[in-house]
Amino acid sequence: MPQLTPDFDRVIINVLQSNDVTKYDVLKNTKLALMVSEIRISEDYCHSDVLIYDMANYTLPHVAKFTLTDL
Repeated sequence: MPQLTPDFDRVIINVLQSNDVTKYDVLKNTKLALMVSEIRISEDYCHSDVLIYDMANYTLPHVAKFTLTDL
């Protein structure tokens, strides 16, 4: 979110953009999340992070794309 909470926490919302399983790539999503986290650690000043994961669009085929290596 563009501003911090009153307790100086940063709220991050993660939403799946498409229900299409063929477009979902576990490694690309993980890479993006880590890159954003690294930039935030070096550039942003906040007390803590509040992570919100919207799992409404995830289905069993999405979960099946995870391998043991990914976990």
